[in-house]
Amino acid sequence: MNPVTTGTDLEFALLSDSEFEAFAVKHPQNSFLQSVDFARFQRARGQQVELFGIRRGGELVAAGKLNYTTTRLGYTVCECAKGPLMDYTDIELVRDVVGLLRRRAAERKAAELRISPNLKYIARDEDGAEHPEVEDNRPLVSRLSGLGFQHQGLEMNFVNVNWMFIKDLTGIKDAEELIMGTSYRTRKAIRKAEKNGVFLEQATLETLDEFYGALSKAGDEKGFVYRERAYYEHLLRTTSPEFTKLMMAKIDIPAYRKSITERMAAESATAAELRREVEETGSKKKANRLKVVQDLVDSYERSLTDIERFPDSVGVATVAAIHFVCYGDEVVCVIGGTVQDYIYFNGATSLYWGMMLHALEKGYPRYNFYGTFGISGQDEEGHGGYEFKKGFGGEVVQLVGDFVMPVRPAVFHANRLARAAVAAARTVLGKLPLRRTA
Repeated sequence: MNPVTTGTDLEFALLSDSEFEAFAVKHPQNSFLQSVDFARFQRARGQQVELFGIRRGGELVAAGKLNYTTTRLGYTVCECAKGPLMDYTDIELVRDVVGLLRRRAAERKAAELRISPNLKYIARDEDGAEHPEVEDNRPLVSRLSGLGFQHQGLEMNFVNVNWMFIKDLTGIKDAEELIMGTSYRTRKAIRKAEKNGVFLEQATLETLDEFYGALSKAGDEKGFVYRERAYYEHLLRTTSPEFTKLMMAKIDIPAYRKSITERMAAESATAAELRREVEETGSKKKANRLKVVQDLVDSYERSLTDIERFPDSVGVATVAAIHFVCYGDEVVCVIGGTVQDYIYFNGATSLYWGMMLHALEKGYPRYNFYGTFGISGQDEEGHGGYEFKKGFGGEVVQLVGDFVMPVRPAVFHANRLARAAVAAARTVLGKLPLRRTA
């Protein structure tokens, strides 16, 4: 297309994949949602995607990925999720970029334009307490509202995630320093999983059924929404193995049982010898040592009891499955969980830890636990997951959220009224008494 200009010196143009990626991957607001890998995946899924750039004097000063979605009734939304990528402190730049995007959305007959800048709303600590003295983007919300956007609020968003928990890995030298930054409980779980032989494996097209089986089972058990199998197959076919990491935590049941049995036998022998020495000498030191060893024996016995329901014929079991994305400055834990039957093996802990080590090895400065809920109190849904993530160390990150601008006001407001009417009708129907049958 021919470049579109404003009354200023800015120019809008569509970019090639390579032009866009060169800008996006190095931008401080980079996100896997604003990447060529994800654009390639969405195109393969039949979605309408455009990669755009804004140039000033030939130099790119802003860019983003636009998605066009049209409902069955012909209502089109133009969305730039986690973008556009630009300097939001430059008020004139923001104003002119918004003007160009609105014009582009109108050209494509979109009724509304959606953006969701990948910026913090207010800096928070690990407990969610606000620290506006560190970072405060409330003025940006006001400026965007002044440009015609309607802020969609600050509630938890399950679709375009705007509440996260993120661990900064900057300056961490090695695995020992990394693990010492976790809580005692988390360290214990990591080391227990390692000792028990839990190992990680990245799913391929050939092993996708193993990954999806564990993911879907965990989702059904815990009530989180997961995608259909074809979604993950498309990811594997269209994105790089570094970008898409469908990770599984596994345990070899026969090998685990054999290991525990051997360790229990060794410690039982040690306990018997210590018991004999205590009886002969009355040594308090030996008695204390005996107590420690006997506790180990007891724990091994409990472990063997715990896995009695898993015969050796189970073989290698997939105990947890999580979808990770590695892009730009971060490793992101998108979605996943542990199969309840195998929760004893700490599979999710192993996956989080293993991918933190991967981030450290590859030089990613952030580890993003992604959607995080239940921050305000233990009675809230999702609080247990938040506490689990907190054990690894990090901080709550709240983004500025979603913004919607009417591009075709009449169509936009008619659609809003129609949606409100449908929602009201559903509420009324939900309150009506059920019809009795004879």
